[in-house]
Amino acid sequence: MSSLDLAYYSFRTGTPNHALQRQRLAMDLSCWSSLTSPASVTELPLVRPMKTTLFASGVASDLILLTALAQWAVHSEVATPVPLSPPSIDGTYELTERVMANGTVLRPPSIVALYTMADGRFSLNLFVKNADGTIASESSVGRYTFSADKYCEWIVYTIRNNLDKPGATNEAPAVTDHCAPVSLKDGRFSFSPPGEGVEVSFGAEGFTAKIGGEFVDHWRKIR
Repeated sequence: MSSLDLAYYSFRTGTPNHALQRQRLAMDLSCWSSLTSPASVTELPLVRPMKTTLFASGVASDLILLTALAQWAVHSEVATPVPLSPPSIDGTYELTERVMANGTVLRPPSIVALYTMADGRFSLNLFVKNADGTIASESSVGRYTFSADKYCEWIVYTIRNNLDKPGATNEAPAVTDHCAPVSLKDGRFSFSPPGEGVEVSFGAEGFTAKIGGEFVDHWRKIR
């Protein structure tokens, strides 16, 4: 007879064990029965797979949440508006040709000029060979302001030779108003600098300057 059978026999007969031993043995047998039953053996392997499934499900949920947050951040950054730059005519311009009213075209070296505008300051150097062989020239420096609706100019110093009249002078043209209205059409800013009697039209490639029925200068932006 095995030890388990002996214990069971002692439990049934009540000898030589007292009541406490019978109660303890009954509890041991009950636990052993529950552990060795087919139902218990079948249920045990299900514990770890259930935990693994729950863990995998949680990881998948976290990945979905992180992906959604990343996409939201990207779209939010793209949607941020970029402030527009104020209009500007700053740059360095080179005179490429002068088209006279009669169709004659003057190009370097018959006419040479450079015009720089930067941060509210300008400088102009112009040299033209006249038909009689004399040289007309202008060198001017000054200040200016520019916006989408107004251009203002102040000549600080100028020297002009055989330009408006024979001989040299350092007198700037007289003006009653240092500002002129600016118009915008087809991406070009047009205005007439005060006192110069010239109409200018600025675009991305440069600008043109027209004086009445005399000529049109073509300036190319070089930087």
